[in-house]
Amino acid sequence: MPQGRAGLLYPRAIMTYDLSIIGAGWAGFNAAIAAARLGKTVCLIEENEIGGTCLNRGCIPTKVFVAESRKNSNLSEIQRRKTEVIARLSQGMNYLLKSHNITWVQGRGILLGPGAVSVGGKGEVKSKFVLLATGSEPKEISRNPFDRQRVVSSDDVLNWEVVPGTLLIVGGGFIGCEFASIFRRLGAQVTVVEMLDRLLPNMDEELGKKLAQAFQKQGIKVMLKTGLEQADPDSYEKVLVAVGRKSRLEDVCASSCSLRAEKGAIDTDRTLATSMKHVFAAGDCVGGYLLAHVAAYEGELAVSNMFQKAQNRDYGAVPSSVFTTPEVSSVGLTEQEAKAFGADYETKTIFYLSLGMAHVLGDTQGFVKVVVDRRKKLILGASIVGLEAAELVNLFSVIIKNKIGIPDLKRTVFAHPSLSEIVSELARAF
Repeated sequence: MPQGRAGLLYPRAIMTYDLSIIGAGWAGFNAAIAAARLGKTVCLIEENEIGGTCLNRGCIPTKVFVAESRKNSNLSEIQRRKTEVIARLSQGMNYLLKSHNITWVQGRGILLGPGAVSVGGKGEVKSKFVLLATGSEPKEISRNPFDRQRVVSSDDVLNWEVVPGTLLIVGGGFIGCEFASIFRRLGAQVTVVEMLDRLLPNMDEELGKKLAQAFQKQGIKVMLKTGLEQADPDSYEKVLVAVGRKSRLEDVCASSCSLRAEKGAIDTDRTLATSMKHVFAAGDCVGGYLLAHVAAYEGELAVSNMFQKAQNRDYGAVPSSVFTTPEVSSVGLTEQEAKAFGADYETKTIFYLSLGMAHVLGDTQGFVKVVVDRRKKLILGASIVGLEAAELVNLFSVIIKNKIGIPDLKRTVFAHPSLSEIVSELARAF
């Protein structure tokens, strides 16, 4: 197999592996590493950059924007920092592929059938198993499609060199809210419009209300129960459409394939197996949680199910975080979900105002709210808004996943002063 540009390997004939993977985002990359650690031969196929959306257009660059905009209003400098971070992490990922003897082929991978993948006319890869990890892309509004200049997606925003004077953000989910925080700090006049009755509609309703209040204090205009046309989009310098993402399914497989899709995503069973024998799928292309850490979990789980004992996927303790000011995070059931499920539950809320460390750090806004099974004394869900919410939520994820009860938490000693003391404060409240 001769080398192509950037030191990548291009197949010119049929090559055989234990596993071939289409897509080198967080699902595909982590699956490749997991399989290699089991001693399997792996071919990773990607037509664009290693790292997929997370590294190049999602988690990492947006968090660079979040961190840098808190201390730097120079967008050109933020772009320089973004490029530097992406390059460093990309280099690390390439090193891991090389050190695990994983073949990386650059080109469009198309599933031909069980165990067969075409790579952009450069050849064909044969393997015992195939993993589809083709990711997702921003949704657009048909009446106002992306023109990449004034009406843009989150991908386009990350390449801006100039802060717009006025910015309309369509969609009050985590993507829209993060960019609202970022560009308000950078000096833009920001308006967020959301069709539903609150921001962050997939989280506990109290979180959305608290964030809307914080936004208004920061000078971000929030318009709920409002559509795009009602917001007069023509009066804004830029319009960011952030109404979610959709699974990337175009040209995933040849027309002769019988791969089943449902509700705009690849249909999989509880083990992540698709309708085709020995073909699995993971990450954003299967729908559900479009989160990088879920994609990594699914990629590794799919590999385990291919080569080891079968396990069903479990999303019972998946944390979600929004890097706004203040940060917002949640894991497990919201109160609204617990009520809908008919659970016998109670809630407790502890405010940051009670934490010595919050006073030390100079930010006492926010709270932690938990939903607890009244009989078993187990935490079913946690909703957080405030300092380091994205870090605290991981602690609650461990508690929920491992069924650590309120009595156990009461007996646990937490360091003082710390923000994580809020866990012991909650336990003592029961």
